[in-house]
Amino acid sequence: MQKINRIFKNYNLIVFILIAFIFSIACRFYWIFWASEFNEYFFNNELMIISNDGYAFAEGARDMIAGFHQPNDLSYYGSSLSTLTYWLYKITPFSFESIILYMSVFLSSLLVIPLVLIANEYKNPLMGFIAALLASIANSYYNRTMAGYYDTDMLVIVLPMFILFFMIRLILKKDLLSFIFLPFCVMIYLWWYPSSYTLNVALIGLFLIYTLIFHRKETILYMSIILMLITLSNIAWFYQSAIIVILFSLFVLKNYYFNLKLLLILGFFTLIFLILSGGVDPILYQLKFYIFRTDSSANLTQGFVYFNVNKTIQEVESIDLSVFMQRISSNEIIFLLSFIGFILFIKQHKSVILALPMLLLGFLALKGGLRFTIYAVPIMALGFGFLCIKFLEYLEKIKIQNIKDIRFFRFLLIIIFLFIVLFIFFYLIQKNFDSYDFLGYFAFLLILFFFIFMALKFLYKKNLKLMRVFLIIAILMISLSSALRHIYNYKAPTVFTQNEAILLTKLKELASREDYVVTWWDYGYPIRYYSDVKTLVDGGKHLGKDNFFPSFVLSKDQRSAANMARLSVEYTEKSFYKPYNDLLDAMMRDYNQSNVDLFLNSLSKENFKINTPKTRDIYLYLPSRMVSIFSTVASFSFIDLETGELNKPFTFSTSYILGENNGEIILSNGIILSNDFRNFKLNGDVFAINSFIEFDSVEKNEYKIINVDPSANFYIFYIKDSSMPFTQFILMDKNMYQSAFVQMFFLGNYDKNLFDLVLNTKEAKVFKLKI
Repeated sequence: MQKINRIFKNYNLIVFILIAFIFSIACRFYWIFWASEFNEYFFNNELMIISNDGYAFAEGARDMIAGFHQPNDLSYYGSSLSTLTYWLYKITPFSFESIILYMSVFLSSLLVIPLVLIANEYKNPLMGFIAALLASIANSYYNRTMAGYYDTDMLVIVLPMFILFFMIRLILKKDLLSFIFLPFCVMIYLWWYPSSYTLNVALIGLFLIYTLIFHRKETILYMSIILMLITLSNIAWFYQSAIIVILFSLFVLKNYYFNLKLLLILGFFTLIFLILSGGVDPILYQLKFYIFRTDSSANLTQGFVYFNVNKTIQEVESIDLSVFMQRISSNEIIFLLSFIGFILFIKQHKSVILALPMLLLGFLALKGGLRFTIYAVPIMALGFGFLCIKFLEYLEKIKIQNIKDIRFFRFLLIIIFLFIVLFIFFYLIQKNFDSYDFLGYFAFLLILFFFIFMALKFLYKKNLKLMRVFLIIAILMISLSSALRHIYNYKAPTVFTQNEAILLTKLKELASREDYVVTWWDYGYPIRYYSDVKTLVDGGKHLGKDNFFPSFVLSKDQRSAANMARLSVEYTEKSFYKPYNDLLDAMMRDYNQSNVDLFLNSLSKENFKINTPKTRDIYLYLPSRMVSIFSTVASFSFIDLETGELNKPFTFSTSYILGENNGEIILSNGIILSNDFRNFKLNGDVFAINSFIEFDSVEKNEYKIINVDPSANFYIFYIKDSSMPFTQFILMDKNMYQSAFVQMFFLGNYDKNLFDLVLNTKEAKVFKLKI
């Protein structure tokens, strides 16, 4: 009989995992269903991916399939995700494009497994089931693991949750399975995501503290800490594996030798081994750079002061508290309930304290940026699941004596239902709602309260099983509705459109693998993937000192742009063999210049002679999508390199029409434009316009220039075609008007002695450098 009960229990566990897994996958397929309606999202008969960084791993996997890559091409050849993709391509019948599109759908959904298993260790798999459903589609986790989001995020939470599971299981059961799996989980996590080093150290450190406080005599726990520490060493994985297996075998076969004294000595030698192997170098680097400020770290901050790229990246900016709660639990109320549940969970099961490093890392998002919120998602979901179970247990203890009690509860529910309906109605009126929105909310509430009514009915009849079923359905409807609504509304576009991908494949036919494409870092990875060329910057290489060069090329005059493009590419190649602390400083030394402003100004002179030998061709990629961020692009080079401040203020602002008032055009950027286009107002001041330029087609250079005031400093572009969504007007000053990007992309005015136009579409123009 016990064997049958055990099989039935495991069957329930498997059913919970399968339902949650299928649910997570089904939700992620919604984007596939939606995006399939748009032909511009397809390339090679498959939907393209939506993560910019994903193209870095796709390039690495492509090169692994080809069996080679170019020296110094920054390919992610051999990286974890690229390697896994390579093996999936080799052993499955699916196309490469399909693999990178769907990998995140299936791998990220594995999160449900450790959540259900952790709850099962506390004898309540239903808690894990509720948590798995909520966590698998929570806003931040869904955003970074949805279909097409080809990035390491697909397992970056799954793996530490398995580590947490085996830690909890080892503490509760002291079993050999957890003992051997735990260090290998840490090893796999470090391989998959090297940046997880800090989180792994925090998890191991807290595990040690917990052991010293609550299980100080358990030798298996100390030994597991030693095995996990070995995985932090900077030696090859097969050496780590061999050491772990040998120590594990000795501990199991000769357990009586492993007393606390021997483990203390073994732990000491493990720390020495870590230090000698470079395993603690990441920690030492942080201490040296931020605390001790030694000469080597201080040297990193000497020289030119470049623009801080962190100011331009949304993911590292602090976020609003409401957004923070929504990203973790999809709803502020669910977040608060989850937090209360987690506190109660720790109170009842102290081993849950081991989850604190992940929770605290997730809460770091309030200061460190929204990307960290995903770490708190599964932990808070467990808290919500625990609270739900406790609520169900409380209801089961309620005794409804007669029909009057049930009628009272039903009457109370009706009053609550009507109140919520009225609240939603008046709220939607303020938001200019569609009648279908109200009907949708009303239908949802009707179904929700139906399940609550049924739960009360079965509670009265003492049918606790059916009461649980109906109440759990109601709880899931409430907890998942916000997340499901987010999935419906979050319709992310692909990184590039079909036409852009086709253009870049044409560039691949023109350029060789050693050639460079100079453009902004946002487009570095996709360009390398589709065109198989090299780039100066990309999503992983875009510090201020890196971005200075493409910014200079794009935002300065054409001769300066041409000279800098050649110099930056050639010195970048030279730096692979003769490392430079700063490329600009190396250029100045070689050209006998000591003043950076004089050197940069000299690049605009016709008599400037490049002494550096030409080793490859260079292309400029000027996309229409860069218009919306060109002000940010220019900021990296319009800067005083001695102070890091903008020393030459400039204007480049895109906008669209909001309306008209008294013969004036009101634009979305706060500018009020006169209807004769002779001047504009900003903050009460009136500014004259030099020229008004009306574009019928940027691609075909079909435009007309209306000269207004030759002495004025500002230009207005009116874009009539649809090549730049949400951009109808562009206001710029003379500096921006004379920039290479504006002159070459918009006006088609390029110096034929310096450039050739080789590709031209409404999405982008590609020029080849002739010098």
